Amino acid sequence: MTAPPPGTAPSPGTTAPAGAVPPSAAAAPWRPVSSCDRGCLHPRPPTVGHLRRTLRIAAFLLLLAHLPLLALTRLAGHRVSDAAYRCSMRGILRSVGVRWTVTIHGAHAPTSPVAPLVVSNHTSWLDVTVLPAALPVRLVSRADLRRWPVIGWIAAVGRSLYVDRDRLSTLPDSVARITAALRRGDAVAVFAEGTTWCGAAGGRYRPAAFQAALDAGAAVRPVAVRYRIAGTLTTGASYVGSMSAAESVRNTAALRGLAVDVTVLPLIPPGTAPDRRSLAALAERAVDAHSPVALRCSRRHCSARHAGCTRCAGGPRENGPVAGAPLTNDLKGRR
Repeated sequence: MTAPPPGTAPSPGTTAPAGAVPPSAAAAPWRPVSSCDRGCLHPRPPTVGHLRRTLRIAAFLLLLAHLPLLALTRLAGHRVSDAAYRCSMRGILRSVGVRWTVTIHGAHAPTSPVAPLVVSNHTSWLDVTVLPAALPVRLVSRADLRRWPVIGWIAAVGRSLYVDRDRLSTLPDSVARITAALRRGDAVAVFAEGTTWCGAAGGRYRPAAFQAALDAGAAVRPVAVRYRIAGTLTTGASYVGSMSAAESVRNTAALRGLAVDVTVLPLIPPGTAPDRRSLAALAERAVDAHSPVALRCSRRHCSARHAGCTRCAGGPRENGPVAGAPLTNDLKGRR
């Protein structure tokens, strides 16, 4: 649970939802900004009744209140605490009525002792629960989360790696910590868009975190996270614009039949790309190839509202599907 409140701006590769960027961000061009807002959400999605919605929110809050007890599992070592952490993340998904499937393309375990850098798209606050629930990863999070009650303790149990979003000068040290973790065999997950998008549109993958993969000689594991209702892609779970964390949780708990498809894509081997920007572009295209073309914006940074942007037809698709790459329609994952 590393998503900060809207109205803050993330640094490259950190988990942070979209929101209004403070004036100081004008002097920080490295901070990505999403143009998605409430207009991107699908209108009138199927919802559960008020009683079930209330019970889901109550279960979520009760589970969240007990999660700090996970800190006790650290006394038994990382293997035990990591397993407990993953179980807790799965519990959070169940508490708000979310089901998930995992599909793996290609060999899951790399042959190298160096762990892969896991890179995913970023749509919802649920993403920071889905990835640890599905895969044994350490998340890259905002540095100030360490001081947050409850959330900070959960991030500590999950052995999050922190990036100071306000000081670009600390970025080399952050990259070095990610590099060291990869060399120790810890898979590190980063949301390279740097902020949340609605899912029908997305942002450019920021290259900073990919430098850690180059320095460690690590492979990159792209992961596509897609939200569906009744088998159809939805933006209903998106955490965008000026939406508050409480509002996003309420919206998610109200959805009927929300499911998450986690598609673990083939590894991008070390040495495939000469630099971090090229490596980021490869991972971005791999994840985009698992977006249905009908829902993908033809211009990734189109200034139009995405409700119309996803239907625009002007110009070639900047991030078209990779030839021969399968889409997510054939997912046959496991719970």
